[in-house]
Amino acid sequence: MAQVAKWLMVVAGAAGAVASAQAADGARHRNDSWGFEVAGFGGWTTGGEFKWQGGGAIVNDDVTATGSRIGLNDHSSFAIAAGMRASDSTSYEVFYSREASQLQTPLRGSSPADVTVSYLQLGGTLVLDESDRPLKPYAIGGLGITRLSPGESGDSRTRPSASLGLGLRWAATEHLSLRLEGRGFVTLMNNNAVFCKSDQNGLLCRVHGDGTTFIQGQFLAGVAFAF
Repeated sequence: MAQVAKWLMVVAGAAGAVASAQAADGARHRNDSWGFEVAGFGGWTTGGEFKWQGGGAIVNDDVTATGSRIGLNDHSSFAIAAGMRASDSTSYEVFYSREASQLQTPLRGSSPADVTVSYLQLGGTLVLDESDRPLKPYAIGGLGITRLSPGESGDSRTRPSASLGLGLRWAATEHLSLRLEGRGFVTLMNNNAVFCKSDQNGLLCRVHGDGTTFIQGQFLAGVAFAF
């Protein structure tokens, strides 16, 4: 009888160990299944200069001494991102943002021109702190395109671009996170007219690329959901 009891205890212990291992393995696989994330952001975009053929400039409604340079007004923006985890510290990400701003021409009495700037970037994120703390910094990078779209009277341009940035992620729950980000965008340009159609003349045809780059910065805050 004692031998039977001993074997029952061994079997019960083995069954408990197997059940614990399966539970731990199931939890691990549930963590692994959280491989995707979607996020929405709101924020502020600053920067973005062009050359004005003819000199004089007004940037953000202030007369400047920069001569032939004019800039977009700083403006609110929104962004969305979709990510797929590649490892414990890295993920792939598709990022899109849009800013509806205005370009103030330097001619007194002229109306500002509406300009929408859109970014589509393919890249990823790298977690810079792999500890168990809920607040973690991360780096951002991407390559893609920039779309510069004026109002009804102009022509849109699509140019290659790249982005780099830093962010902070706070895990509020197992699935919900708050994200703060700062991103910088560099768009490759030329010195040609940016918004001028081939059969068009006028104020927009005096807006040219400012050298080889168009540079902007974005400051974003958002909510991310992982599943």
